[in-house]
Amino acid sequence: MPEGLPLIDSDERNRRKSDALEERKVTILAVDDDGSYLRYLELILTRAGYGVVTAPSAAVALEILRLEKIDLLLVDLQMPEMNGIEMVQQVREDKALRNLYTIMLTASGHLQTKLRALDSGLDDYLPKQSSETEILATLRSAARRLDLERRLQLENEELQTLALTDELTGIANRRSLFRAAETMLASGLPLAVILFDLNEFKQVNDQYGHVAGDQILKDVGEVCRNNTRLGDLVGRYGGDEFLMLIRDATANEARLIANRLEGEICQLRWTIHGTTFGISACFGIAGTDDGVHDTFEDILNRCDEAMYRFKQAGRC
Repeated sequence: MPEGLPLIDSDERNRRKSDALEERKVTILAVDDDGSYLRYLELILTRAGYGVVTAPSAAVALEILRLEKIDLLLVDLQMPEMNGIEMVQQVREDKALRNLYTIMLTASGHLQTKLRALDSGLDDYLPKQSSETEILATLRSAARRLDLERRLQLENEELQTLALTDELTGIANRRSLFRAAETMLASGLPLAVILFDLNEFKQVNDQYGHVAGDQILKDVGEVCRNNTRLGDLVGRYGGDEFLMLIRDATANEARLIANRLEGEICQLRWTIHGTTFGISACFGIAGTDDGVHDTFEDILNRCDEAMYRFKQAGRC
């Protein structure tokens, strides 16, 4: 769906979150023109359980970063052609790499060298004279920070999804619909909108209870989702009202989709306390091809008017 909103139920969301938070091996790219020190790093890091990729120069390392998934960059300060600081500055200029965690390897113990590395955008520094224990301690600290950042990112993504998803049906909510509609209208492409509600839903809800009513809304939401094209968006507008945004389509094309939806909704059946029943829907359709340049609220108003006329004509 548009705006990258994943429409998933709570069980699926929890499963994905659990999978994403499983312990994952951190992959380190070690860059140094000193082959013997590079082999030493590869030995101790591999033995400690890290994934290790090595590069003898900054140019080779930059190519690796474009091709492979690297979590942490361990780069020597003094290298020919391009030193470690110059390499990291290039990394920071790349939108896809700018958040890569970087540690500078330096043979210099001078404070000014360390400050220069940190001021240049590196996250940490590691003297080459460090023992194996000190090297691993620094990398474990970096790995913990990376894990924390990953967890925070997952939490933020989950909150974003929850903020834009209707909790009952698992499809988009009103906020998401309005946000997506504004984006679609700004693109300049034709936009068709279908607004529909369920006929006599209140009576069904009163007669069979809210649990039954919730199940009806879930099932209708599933029918809508199954009939949505890639790039379109369907959501719960409120109560028993649903809304479908159809990108790059005319109102006539939307009417064909609405007719198919109406047929599938009418085929749904529920059995409550031994009674089997179905439900029908009423539609209102409008779009930007009506020849009026207006806001999404204006299009919704025309949808609502069309649905009212539809009901007044006794067609639903």
